[in-house]
Amino acid sequence: MYRYMIKRDLIHIIQKQLKKGKSLFVLGPRQVGKTTLAKDLRTDLELNLATSSERLKYEKSPEILSQKALSFKKKPLIYIDEVQKVPALFGEIQVLADQQKAQFFLTGSSARKLKMQSDQNLIPGRLINLRLDALSLHELKIPIAEALSFGQLPRIVKESDSEQKDLELRSYVENYLDEEIRKETRIRQMAPFIRFIELAAIQSGKVTNFTEISKELGPTVATIQSYYQILEDTLIVDRIDPYLKNASRKKLTKSSKYLFFDLGVRRVSAGEARTFLPERKGDLFEHLVGNEILKWTRANANGAKLYFWRDPDGPEVDWVLEFQGRLLPIEVKIKSNPKTSDTKHLHIFMSEYAKAKKGIVVCTTEQRFSLAEKIEAISIFALHRFLDEWSST
Repeated sequence: MYRYMIKRDLIHIIQKQLKKGKSLFVLGPRQVGKTTLAKDLRTDLELNLATSSERLKYEKSPEILSQKALSFKKKPLIYIDEVQKVPALFGEIQVLADQQKAQFFLTGSSARKLKMQSDQNLIPGRLINLRLDALSLHELKIPIAEALSFGQLPRIVKESDSEQKDLELRSYVENYLDEEIRKETRIRQMAPFIRFIELAAIQSGKVTNFTEISKELGPTVATIQSYYQILEDTLIVDRIDPYLKNASRKKLTKSSKYLFFDLGVRRVSAGEARTFLPERKGDLFEHLVGNEILKWTRANANGAKLYFWRDPDGPEVDWVLEFQGRLLPIEVKIKSNPKTSDTKHLHIFMSEYAKAKKGIVVCTTEQRFSLAEKIEAISIFALHRFLDEWSST
């Protein structure tokens, strides 16, 4: 369906930092387009550590990297894919970067192995750390129904046949379990983890109760927490914490939510059909908006932070964005014509938090319009542009 090149929002940051002579480390789940970005950078040397032969060579002799880098007459730009698979290389990278002998564009699909290699110098401060996600609705206007069912991985988006999309999504999930979990973690029994993946996908976007999950699946609460940490480390989910700062309410929800990075991967992991009941669509649309906000924060690398706000016995706000001391409460409605009544909880939040000067309702409207004082209705397709505007004022 979509055969043309898609310009990624992150590319302007990458190009700017490379021109400054910086080295970059771009993390992102598999198949979100990291390799495609690298191909546009005209690198001088490419290493793919996903291949066994290349990985074994550098595990055995990491100094080969320095030998190759110093063979160039000018400072080379070196691209290393799946760099987390050989943490020992970071020592060579540090020396070369410090001495201005080479510049690096590093990519990886998991932070887990790096976090476990505490004895390795991971050159803090020497790399610009960025995150690449699946396509955003700002980068490509994918129909909402398609995004909810099939997600936004570039390879899946380009496929026009629904059955083929499902086949490739199932392969993606199976390969993730094999490559990222079986080979990169110490889990000895995969069956409990596979059952956990299904439940985590079903509950994605909801407030997480580790105790209830433990009772349903069998593993201890500590094990369930470790499973979620694996999903975070391998970039499959993002943890969204509740907003609790300066709260006057005593009963605010303190548990976190977890969002699968892609709704197509989520659906297949959950074993769900391609069509959803209307009430389920509302939950998934809220999930989609959350993902879009996360993508905006990463594409701009501006330090903005996403939360949610919920009083179990009272109001709740779907998403709260914090940026440079300001707050933006965000309500989500899968409708084209939200009403004034949809702004009730936004007004409550704004009355309790002075740092929230305005709020928005993200919906499917074609045109931006005012719903109430200091509250606007915004199309999900215009959300990134609105956030650019809000953050710059």
